[in-house]
Amino acid sequence: MTKQKSDGFLYFPLGKLAKDETIFKDADKRSFRDAYKFILKPILGKQLAVNTYYKNDLIAAANTRITMDLLRIFDELKINFKVNRVEITEEERNNALDSAMAQIMKIKHDFFNAMDKKEIPAMQKTLKGFLRETLASCKMDRFHAHDELVAGYLAFANSAITSQDQYLWTAMALKKIIDNEKRILGLGKSENGETIEHVVKTTWLSLMLARKLDDFDNSDCETLSIICMGHDGGKVLVPEEILYKKGRLTQLENDIMKSHVLFSYLFASNNQQDLNFESFAMALHHVKENKSLAQSYGIMSDTHTSFYEYLTPGAQTKLNEIYHSTKKYYRLISLADTFEAIASPRVYKKASSIGATLSIMISSHQKYGLFYPPYLEAFVGFWIQEVLPKNLKFRINDEILDLYCKKLSLTFEQREHCKENCLGAIINSCSTLGTDIHCVVFDPGTRKVVFELSFPPMVLLKDFYF
Repeated sequence: MTKQKSDGFLYFPLGKLAKDETIFKDADKRSFRDAYKFILKPILGKQLAVNTYYKNDLIAAANTRITMDLLRIFDELKINFKVNRVEITEEERNNALDSAMAQIMKIKHDFFNAMDKKEIPAMQKTLKGFLRETLASCKMDRFHAHDELVAGYLAFANSAITSQDQYLWTAMALKKIIDNEKRILGLGKSENGETIEHVVKTTWLSLMLARKLDDFDNSDCETLSIICMGHDGGKVLVPEEILYKKGRLTQLENDIMKSHVLFSYLFASNNQQDLNFESFAMALHHVKENKSLAQSYGIMSDTHTSFYEYLTPGAQTKLNEIYHSTKKYYRLISLADTFEAIASPRVYKKASSIGATLSIMISSHQKYGLFYPPYLEAFVGFWIQEVLPKNLKFRINDEILDLYCKKLSLTFEQREHCKENCLGAIINSCSTLGTDIHCVVFDPGTRKVVFELSFPPMVLLKDFYF
């Protein structure tokens, strides 16, 4: 096994090296194979150089100490990883973030002073028209039954953000993001960049889920629509080389990316002059149920990465007063935001199927405690019932025949006939991944049922995309 050196880290390409074998002679006895012993022993206790992922699921954040248990996971999944050559202390990490934040805060100051008041009406009118077109183009055929209801809330949020003085800077931020993405990504006049598309789709998902929950009435949904539409406006201040980076982020880059929640709040609160409920809720959409996790961050003082110190004393007092009432909003947005980020393609990854996305979210939640369980359960049920409703027809494939029809002892000819001439149809759907859906296999030509079968919804969900 070789190691590639750089100024800052050592690289371990487990995806290529040791591909067909384990790096361990005996993992339980903490014993490496001779070929890897002299390289891997010295890195125990050192720190990861960058965030380490597997299929979009965060395995370990940068600066995580390397343990035998972590190496077992890397070995099993053949995950490539990087190790810091030089120890990075918590103080150095904080100093680096403070320095970066000082520069971004200066950019924020310039941003607030850049708008010519005479240009505001034209900017708002242009943004309103673009968002109206974007909302129409981002309608998802799969959810046509929700079009009229959701479209009303989206139109409400668009009107509020592009006309009310308190959202002037949120509107300016969204307009700037649109212009930046057209320039950077070479988009046409009516094309959408990934940030705006993410905002719209997250808003769609949040509103559709909210209508399934007793916690949200009509007024709550209007509030939710504004929060969702403005929740990522702060990304306009994230340096472009980080926001549109095609590879995984370093720890410092990841920390800088996290600061977008603070700036979304600052924009929506008119630089903390208008302490409205929506502006605070926008800054909490990455708060997890387990607030000690690296994935949990916001303007609360008790999250893993906190931007509480940037709030004025008055804002801190106001946030502490209203925090409890923000929970249902950020708990719901967190689900929609996470789902859309995993399911949709990005400059650094391909899209994941609905089934794969739900699996990642559920396994991550079981491991770390990311989401509010009642909302997660409702979210999973929503997807199953929307994507796999009663009477849905589907093709019969080898996986279904192999896994769920063995007891029928079908001949090769019968299997081929089923695949070529038969269809499946759901006769009873379900609401959880652990419950089977009940189906029939029928011949469309004769309209006769060939046999019945049951299987978990994931068998079909893995083939559907958002």
